[in-house]
Amino acid sequence: MKTFVSPSKSARYEPPQQGLQRNRFCTGDPKQLIHPTDSQGNFCGSGKFLDRPYLYFFDWTKCIKALNIPANILQGRPFVCPTTQVCVQQCPNKTSYYKFGNYYANRICTYDVNATEMNNENLVDSGKCAPYIIASKPLFGRCVPEELQSLTNSIIEVTDDNGENKTVYDSNGQPLNGTSLAQGVKYLIDILNLKQIGAFLVEDLTISWKYILIALALASIVSFLWIVLMRWLAKPIVWLGIILFIFALGIATGLAFYEFDQLRKKNDNQIVTEFKFVTDANYYRSLPITWLIIGIILGVLLLISILVLLALLKRLRIALAILKEASKAVGYNIFSLFWPFIPFLLQIAVFAYWAIVAVYLSTSGKPIYRIAYNETVANATNILLGDICDPNKLNNISSSNSTCVFWQYGYDPQLDLDSILDGTGTHFKTFISFVNQHQWIPQVFSAFMLFWLTAFVIGFSELVLAGVYARYYWDRERFGVPCSCLLASLLRALVFHLGTIAFGSLLIAIVKLIRGLLEYLEEKVKDKTGSIARCVFCCCRCCLFCLEKFLKFLNRNAYIITAIYGTGFFTSARRAFHLIISNPLRLLVIDKVCDFLIFLGKLCVTGAIGILAFFFFTHRIAQAEKYVPELRYYFVPLFLIVVGTYIIATCFFSVYSMAVDTLFICAIQDIQLHESDNGHELVMPKGLKKVFQMKKK
Repeated sequence: MKTFVSPSKSARYEPPQQGLQRNRFCTGDPKQLIHPTDSQGNFCGSGKFLDRPYLYFFDWTKCIKALNIPANILQGRPFVCPTTQVCVQQCPNKTSYYKFGNYYANRICTYDVNATEMNNENLVDSGKCAPYIIASKPLFGRCVPEELQSLTNSIIEVTDDNGENKTVYDSNGQPLNGTSLAQGVKYLIDILNLKQIGAFLVEDLTISWKYILIALALASIVSFLWIVLMRWLAKPIVWLGIILFIFALGIATGLAFYEFDQLRKKNDNQIVTEFKFVTDANYYRSLPITWLIIGIILGVLLLISILVLLALLKRLRIALAILKEASKAVGYNIFSLFWPFIPFLLQIAVFAYWAIVAVYLSTSGKPIYRIAYNETVANATNILLGDICDPNKLNNISSSNSTCVFWQYGYDPQLDLDSILDGTGTHFKTFISFVNQHQWIPQVFSAFMLFWLTAFVIGFSELVLAGVYARYYWDRERFGVPCSCLLASLLRALVFHLGTIAFGSLLIAIVKLIRGLLEYLEEKVKDKTGSIARCVFCCCRCCLFCLEKFLKFLNRNAYIITAIYGTGFFTSARRAFHLIISNPLRLLVIDKVCDFLIFLGKLCVTGAIGILAFFFFTHRIAQAEKYVPELRYYFVPLFLIVVGTYIIATCFFSVYSMAVDTLFICAIQDIQLHESDNGHELVMPKGLKKVFQMKKK
């Protein structure tokens, strides 16, 4: 018996002829990710089925996770069921069988069945009505049987009109077993726990979102005040940041070992107790081994930080002098402090646009149907499992034990292009055929554009700030630098240097794409490769990572040269490369020490806000006890606060970082001009002359 019912005229299978010629973005439909789809490809709870939000499966025993189809055919769609599926207004709350008297009132049939048709047996035999109705509850928009655990290993029975218990049978005439029913719905039940955890997380975020926003607002204020104070108190603020960082690490290390000692005493001096994986974070907090590991990690970080500080102690004076000059540059261009918010918003816009395009690309196309076997026995016809099919034609093959199942919305890789393109050039047809058979290509291109636009926004921001601080350096009357120089630098970047930024960001995007494809390939073949191949993959990833970091460093310095001289990318990159080669110690020691001090400032702001949030959500601030919300997973808002604070701090401190790099490159250029031309008088301020130990000639 075939369980698939021919689609209606509006949903008949058609080769996606127009889909090849139309833009994939226009044919995409994000509703595929939200609403379940019936056997005809209709969306439940949308369009003409707006009043039918739930999907009902005629016979769950036919649903298996892999559908007897090899994994290479599944292509990321592991749950397809070869039974008729229809949209219903509500899930049934009673179990019944088509031979029972109460079946008619509860029956579920295809859309073309008239309510006046009373011959239930003929309707079931023709596959237009479900042979049995099982009491269900909605799960992800699908009606799944209730109380599956209690039904396992039992024959399902229901009371008929005479009050007698009678057995329910499936579409094959076999007694409906709770075990087979549970096996059919296993895929959806397996993710029930994930949904429950997700619901808890959403509930926690709903409760704590106000506190998250307050914490992020506080982080913005603290970061801004930190930057402003560095204008007049650069050295004290930097030393304060270093001391606070070391002190915070020491306090955190001591608290971790203290918690470890207390829990160890409660567990009769046992360090390792019974361990299991659970979703409750409080369980891990109660384990002594957890705090021991945290204490060891923090202790190692504390030791490394102290050693690095002692090693760089002699260079701190030089770095502090550069930071002091950078603080003056930022102070004379105070509006530059607000500039990072613009590229930050641009990055959000780029990511949002990419996400929308990715959703539309992944949901584009027309309904595609594939062959599925109703039974696990060998197929009696020459129809191959997993082949794309036309449900109207397959329905006429009465001897077939296969079903034409709706698979997904997409493009038919087996389509005959000759009948569609009709005279179009061979090369174009080859290209269309290749893209049609490899539908991941548009997604890869979309990811490449994400990398490119992201790098472009970063480069644009760096060039604008470099123009501001380059003008500050080369203006001999620095007190006369107007605040409008930020707008002037922005206009120069928009009018003259967009090509330079585009090419530099293109190089980074290409390397990122190659890295991403390599990691994807490694993930696909990791189970089939040996240690040598894994080593080669690791070396390639390492080399590409280093290349990407070098290109970012080179681009940053090239943009500074462009801001100084107005040259194109290749000329600026060549000059920047010569600067890197001719001044390796200065760049790696002085410049990177400044970056390290700025990084410590970001960690101080992030750590302070993070610790404050931790004490707040764990009820350790007595004055705020009545304001603390009750959360199941307090680490979720805590994680968002820490990440958001670090991003905000990075936005503010990136202004200082760019000021340091620009002044450093300008100073080196100034020195080279002075050494090559005795008539050139040094422009650098007195503080930087001491840093670079410039002597009067």
